[in-house]
Amino acid sequence: MNAPIGRIALTFLVLLAAARPSLATDTAMRIRVGEKAPVFSLQDLMTGRTVTLSEYEGRKVVMVEFWGTWCDICNSEVPELLKLYSEWKDRGFELLSIAVPPGDADEVRRFVREKKLPYPTFLDEDLTVAAKLYGLAGPIPLKVLVDHRGIVRYSHVGGYPPGDGELSQAIEDLVKEMNGENGRTASSPR
Repeated sequence: MNAPIGRIALTFLVLLAAARPSLATDTAMRIRVGEKAPVFSLQDLMTGRTVTLSEYEGRKVVMVEFWGTWCDICNSEVPELLKLYSEWKDRGFELLSIAVPPGDADEVRRFVREKKLPYPTFLDEDLTVAAKLYGLAGPIPLKVLVDHRGIVRYSHVGGYPPGDGELSQAIEDLVKEMNGENGRTASSPR
């Protein structure tokens, strides 16, 4: 399949999933909980710094989030992501925000400035990370928690019900595990 057709197909699947939330019961990605997270390098749209997933190995729990500026759920969850990031960033957690098309770098930068996102944000313009490395072929937002050893430990597609603490608990469990504290093992409920 050539790149333009692949991009159109992924965009169609994402738009279909956004229109039908019931499809959000599977992450529709090739990578599974328990597998090594594919390493990627992308340039932060705001700082220009190249960030590589592997630079956090041994040091932080990382949440990779695939999202879009056009996605209603992605937009509505920003306050919760800001709260989680603020709560955990100094305790061994990093959030890597990867925007997928449609949309261009200027649109994503505007979004980052408007929402005051303090974490690294990237644009996966050609879907190298989302589709080729992670095998994303379904709905967004998709959150993938990677432990300090580089292993995928949790994934979730779509939003969370109001007051749901599942993501926060998964982050807490993995940070405690990294720091050698007693805590439950994080795992995906799906």
